[in-house]
Amino acid sequence: MLAPRGLTILPLSPRQLAVLRMIAAGADIATIARELSYSERSIKNIVHEITTQLGVRNRTQAVAHAIREGLI
Repeated sequence: MLAPRGLTILPLSPRQLAVLRMIAAGADIATIARELSYSERSIKNIVHEITTQLGVRNRTQAVAHAIREGLI
């Protein structure tokens, strides 16, 4: 019921999940920015949002947490 209106019960937005998947695949900030057509600064802000929302310290922990929780 939530999906058709673009709402989600996941702790991360679709954009954040896309960035996290690319990080998990080994992409760096510049590559992610280029692929998603965002500035590098925007990607850094998204990564900061991800780590804050998941309550982790860095990208590596964010990926590990997301995998454990079945988010990616």
